[in-house]
Amino acid sequence: MRIHKVSWADAQAELSFIRRTVFIEEQQVPEALEWDGEDEHALHVLVTEGDEPVGCGRMLADGHIGRMAVLKDYRGRGVGRLIIKTLLMEAEKLRKGKVFLNAQTRAAAFYAKYGFTRVGGEFPDAGIPHVRMEKTLDNFSETLNSRFAIPGRLRFQDAAPGLPVAEITTPDAMARVAVQGGQVLEWQPNGHKPVIWVSKAAVYQPGKGVRGGVPVCFPWFGQLGDKGVHGFVRTRMWEVREAKVDLADTVVLKLGIKDDESTRAIWDHPFDLELIVTVGAALKMELVTRNTGAAPFTLTDGLHTYFRVGDIGQVKVHGLDGTAYLDKTRDFKQFTQSGPVTFSEETDRVYIDTAADCLIEDPVFGRTVRVAKSGSRSSVVWNPWSEKEKGFADMAAGEYKDMVCVETVNASPDEITVPPGGKHGLVAFVGVE
Repeated sequence: MRIHKVSWADAQAELSFIRRTVFIEEQQVPEALEWDGEDEHALHVLVTEGDEPVGCGRMLADGHIGRMAVLKDYRGRGVGRLIIKTLLMEAEKLRKGKVFLNAQTRAAAFYAKYGFTRVGGEFPDAGIPHVRMEKTLDNFSETLNSRFAIPGRLRFQDAAPGLPVAEITTPDAMARVAVQGGQVLEWQPNGHKPVIWVSKAAVYQPGKGVRGGVPVCFPWFGQLGDKGVHGFVRTRMWEVREAKVDLADTVVLKLGIKDDESTRAIWDHPFDLELIVTVGAALKMELVTRNTGAAPFTLTDGLHTYFRVGDIGQVKVHGLDGTAYLDKTRDFKQFTQSGPVTFSEETDRVYIDTAADCLIEDPVFGRTVRVAKSGSRSSVVWNPWSEKEKGFADMAAGEYKDMVCVETVNASPDEITVPPGGKHGLVAFVGVE
């Protein structure tokens, strides 16, 4: 067998024959869906045995691999392996950085062998169950650096293979932001200890969130039925959209993610989500939701910020005195805060109807961290304490003493409705006093 890199113009007859046989005749895919107008612009590979075409596949400019087909008599002989490995090699040459495909669900295990990770929910395509699968290539950070690196200010490095992190340096602070999940991992102003906490046991791997930092919760905060906790964007790879230095010599990094078939299978709304991170003497995180569909949708969201502290037993959180809260550790019963929040046991509270700044008083580190916000009517304060900590495999023993979450959120009953063409901005502004 031989494999050839071909254009549609050069090999239309052979490619069409394979795809018509496999998809239209064998799998009953409608012709209108099979011939989608993308072939003329795609990179195609064709496998032949002698003069006979036996398999094919293609890749679009955005890294979308698809139309992989092998004639029935040639299956189980390594043709599919030859096609996918060739397409991945071409993606590396073209510096795609990442690739994705919509696999028939029964074929997902095949693609998993080549490093593809399933994301999102199952969806029908031509009446056949499919799942979206993604793979980051070994040169992803290199690809991002070729487009977005700023000498002396921003550069991408791998936290683990295929997991690029933006490392940012300004005259006033340093920060790290993971492309997977759009997750701020570090922020440390000059002359201070790190402000953002990440567990020593955190796991860095595709499709898994990092314990700590600032996970993005969207389009729901907390548990939603059997759909999991805090939405689906915190474990997916985002798009880097812009990196720049502004007039104040701060670095601005813009990341984004949009809906696709696999997100709509879980939450059936078109959206565009953007995270704008501004790094300087203060840290600003702005989460912007745009409704790109024709109907309104309702969401809850959050910037689930983990802060590093000297000793949780001595920490006080100010700014919530007199505010009603729902206590998750007491079946979500409602109470009213009296004085500052202090910690002597597991604490998991949603403070409702508040736009107030929160101040984290930390006598061990000798500092106060201010968390200001806009576009948010709820604040969450959380610490797992010793017993709950034991249930987190990605949290080291005793680390509960070193962290507290003060989260800028819109949590139920504080829901946001975004009209068609509208947007909602959630902003957290962090500074050290």
